[in-house]
Amino acid sequence: MQTPPPEHPIRNPPWHPCGAGHVAVYGTLRAGGVNDIARLQPGISCLGRSLLTGTLFDLGWYPGLQLQGSGLVLAEVYPLNDALEQAMDRIEGIWPQDVGEYTKRVLTLDVKLADGEQQPLEALVYEALPPALQGRTQISAQDWLAWIAEQGRDHPHTAFSLNTPQS
Repeated sequence: MQTPPPEHPIRNPPWHPCGAGHVAVYGTLRAGGVNDIARLQPGISCLGRSLLTGTLFDLGWYPGLQLQGSGLVLAEVYPLNDALEQAMDRIEGIWPQDVGEYTKRVLTLDVKLADGEQQPLEALVYEALPPALQGRTQISAQDWLAWIAEQGRDHPHTAFSLNTPQS
């Protein structure tokens, strides 16, 4: 009779960067949001703003963006490095375990820089997957942070919130 092999610890899948030099954030990672990107990388500065084309949805205390449709959604654009991207992948529930709510897309965006100039930049955008949007309310507002404030809804916690699998 053979002895079963010893159990191996479950390892996180390897993490891979998207390769973009920038990230466009449209929800809780924006300046002033509960997951403000400056809390992930102190000293980071917004390079400018862009309008993403798509449809914004209310997923509770955070938004989901579907990059389809004709709506415009305000995004802030920041420089991106591997450590920042990995931290954002944790918040968006992509790594170390993918909860199936978001995917990473790299887009070339027209960014209005802080000095007023317009420049195309390659940027990472977290797009909500269709199953996460089923039954959710579509939002016509361009600015998630302004919209959520108008709703009078506050985030239940002041600390970072990770997107984790539902039990």
